[in-house]
Amino acid sequence: MVQSLGAKSAFAISKERFGGLLLIACCLLAFAWATLHLPSYTAFKNYPLTEGVSWQLFVNDLLMVLFFLMVGLELSNEAKQGAFRTLRAILLPFASACAGYICPALIYLFLVGGIGSPLGTGWAIVTATDIALALGLLSLCRRVPVSLKMFLLAVAIFDDVLAIITIAVFYTATVELAYVGLSLLITTLVFVLSYRQVKRPLLYVALGVALWFGLLQAGIHPVLAGVVIGIALSQSGCAIDHKTESLLQWVVTLLVLPLFALSNAGVSLADAFSSVALIDPVAVYVAVAMLVGKPLGVFGVVWLGVKLQQFELPEATNMLMVFAMSVFCSIGLTLSLFIGELSGLHNDHYKLGIVLAALVASLIGLALMQFATTQGNSVIKAGAGK
Repeated sequence: MVQSLGAKSAFAISKERFGGLLLIACCLLAFAWATLHLPSYTAFKNYPLTEGVSWQLFVNDLLMVLFFLMVGLELSNEAKQGAFRTLRAILLPFASACAGYICPALIYLFLVGGIGSPLGTGWAIVTATDIALALGLLSLCRRVPVSLKMFLLAVAIFDDVLAIITIAVFYTATVELAYVGLSLLITTLVFVLSYRQVKRPLLYVALGVALWFGLLQAGIHPVLAGVVIGIALSQSGCAIDHKTESLLQWVVTLLVLPLFALSNAGVSLADAFSSVALIDPVAVYVAVAMLVGKPLGVFGVVWLGVKLQQFELPEATNMLMVFAMSVFCSIGLTLSLFIGELSGLHNDHYKLGIVLAALVASLIGLALMQFATTQGNSVIKAGAGK
């Protein structure tokens, strides 16, 4: 989904934008379906494909591996010959992701009165970024530099890793340490093989399956196996022809991500706008923490790093583009909803805050990005005036 812009054709750009529109359409369909007839939507996502495996579980834990495989391939390619060739370049999105994780959590805890309050357990709801929706919306904007897409991708991946660690540490009753050790062992073996340039794709696939199983049994989201194998395939020098990579992008953009949105974004808003829900402050706390905290953390680190001349902006971008991108990071949606289910909050009113934050962030982010990419010389570039 994120390619070198110089190599893109108009057809490839159209495919990416169509994928973003399809993703949004599936989210809206899921919301409408769950609101109008929640029992049928619940039956759809919980439909048993086999014993112990529902449709939603199949999409989230298996199909999404393809998305993260693509993510791993693209990040590795950028690390070798693109935007993240140096450690210094990767430090900026990492620091931004960490600040974007901490700031909304602190704002939320300040608003609810601390971790000991009845609403304190929901602090992690506001820390997530929905990587699929953020990238899908960014793909709708014209003339967005590939470096900015890769920056958002890196921030979102680091953010997802932090979210998964949060779930494992704070919201997981039991973690199977034996399987954690097995997963670390397999991951180490994969990277040793890739470092030694072992060019056997089927071997990496087999190890990926074993890693997926180990992560699943450990209580860690198994889609991370896709990232590991994607990076290893690229770093090992395994030949992945353009046709295969293009097919993977088609499958992920037009099938996997829309199915993920349809199977996860359904939230019944039938009672969300009742007087009780609107009076309940948790929705406001969640929305404010996400809309203020995410841009404050993500963009704040970039702005400070550039001002102190410790970092440089992604190539061919300006401050307004990066700020617009940081607004997209306020879209938590699916992962935020998932964390909310684990948080133990006494009602579902927080879901309204998640939905409002995603809607407002989408509209503001699209408007700002459209302005930033069309103004050109009227926007101050990184380093101008220094």
